[in-house]
Amino acid sequence: MAVVCAINLTEASSRSARAAAAIAARLGEPLWLLGFPHTEHSSRPGSRARDEARTRLSAEVSRLRTPGLSVEAWLLDGPPGTVLVQDERVRRASLLIVSAEGWGHLPAWHRTPVYERVAQQAHVPVLVVRRRGDALIDWALGRRRLQVLVGVDDSRASAAAIAWLHELRRVGACDVLAASVCSPVEERERLGIHTPVHLEVLDPVVRRIEVLDPQVERVLLRELSERVGELPGEGRLELLLEPGFGRPADHLLHVAHEHAVDLVLVGNHQRGGLARLWHGSVSAGVLRHAEQSVACVPSTQPTARKSIPPRSVLVPVDFSEASSRAISQARSLVRPGGRVHLLHVHRRRPADRSWVMDQYGVVPEPPREQSAVLARLQALVPHEDGASEVQWTLEGVTGDDVARAICQATEREGVDLVCLGTSDAPGHSHYLDEAVARTLVERCRRPVVVLHA
Repeated sequence: MAVVCAINLTEASSRSARAAAAIAARLGEPLWLLGFPHTEHSSRPGSRARDEARTRLSAEVSRLRTPGLSVEAWLLDGPPGTVLVQDERVRRASLLIVSAEGWGHLPAWHRTPVYERVAQQAHVPVLVVRRRGDALIDWALGRRRLQVLVGVDDSRASAAAIAWLHELRRVGACDVLAASVCSPVEERERLGIHTPVHLEVLDPVVRRIEVLDPQVERVLLRELSERVGELPGEGRLELLLEPGFGRPADHLLHVAHEHAVDLVLVGNHQRGGLARLWHGSVSAGVLRHAEQSVACVPSTQPTARKSIPPRSVLVPVDFSEASSRAISQARSLVRPGGRVHLLHVHRRRPADRSWVMDQYGVVPEPPREQSAVLARLQALVPHEDGASEVQWTLEGVTGDDVARAICQATEREGVDLVCLGTSDAPGHSHYLDEAVARTLVERCRRPVVVLHA
């Protein structure tokens, strides 16, 4: 594999070529330069402009080549955005580096810059170098740490970007700021954090709609930490939650400006056409408007997945024989040192409305039933050999929709798996039946094991 750098033979692209050479040398890979004549009409055979472009490209190769770095170059014809995406050398590259400047003015009918088209379609990571690209050169030469902002969410594209951080730290030390843009309202709904009808019972600090609830913040920080994991190499890691509404790209750009980072790293879903218009594109917004250099990693990049037993399992309990079977199954699935969370969902009745209205946070069981339910859950905890190697946690909640309450609990607890036993008992409306199981499988973002009646 090689580091590929697309240059337009301007001073701006010369800066990106120097960064590419330093990175390739640190990785121990060759550098391939793909040159595009900058002057209009320079692609005509035998033209003076093309000869000048070939001369400048040869001079660039001579300047970058060192005893420890192999440099090869080619002068290419055609639209750079199209040629780069189709070029076989780019397809085999470990990294494609492109300058954000020097590609000429876009025609009125074509609003997408060259670097954005390449980043949205290439199947390899693309590093877009901007005017402040000297920081990349100094970092790759070992003179300083690189300040990196990475946008994190629960998508496959984000996982690919985080995995690529490992490659960055192979090149040099990086201080990483992992930021997650989150909507306080949507997160409260996802986690089942109830907001009181009378807001005056809330702490004044969390009354504002744009403020994260402390209960929500704890869960989001845990999720963010788990998604980033442990990073190899040298450098600090800081986690940041950025509450906000609207386009996530705008919030990431705000964080990048406030923290004066050198590089913004984002994943790329590579959606096209109507899908891109409908879902939007965080990477496109960051690529087009960032002041800093931007690295864009496609979701097609392979990410390592470890095959390990579940660390935590949630078991919905209705106190039937099916629940006991599900608890035994969960105990056999979780590894030693893991956790089994037993959850009972109280279906809210009309009489419960008065005390539920001003509940703040996760709505518990009705006060008159809470202690009895927790005692019954505790009685279901096994005591045979090996059960003590597992941590058992208990929870009783109230909700209108049982499947949704279970989904919300899986998000709050961060479990790896749900184990549900269904009951077929006419007349027992409080039992978990096949309808609940089907709804749970459709909605839950965790794997669900169903033990049918």
